[in-house]
Amino acid sequence: MIPLLGTILASDRDSYQYLVESIVKFPRQADFANMIRDAGFQIGAERDGGAWIDLWQGVATIHTGVKL
Repeated sequence: MIPLLGTILASDRDSYQYLVESIVKFPRQADFANMIRDAGFQIGAERDGGAWIDLWQGVATIHTGVKL
């Protein structure tokens, strides 16, 4: 659906196809939080009870980490 809209609205199917593929390949929230932790960051769950914040019912997510 997204590539079709990209074709109609922006005449750019390839970029919107790439967007869909990157969304599918991106790790789930908990897996990404673990990747941040494994990289040496202190993530939100360790500071304030939440490792990430979902926006728009999970369409976008904010992950935070602090490395001292």
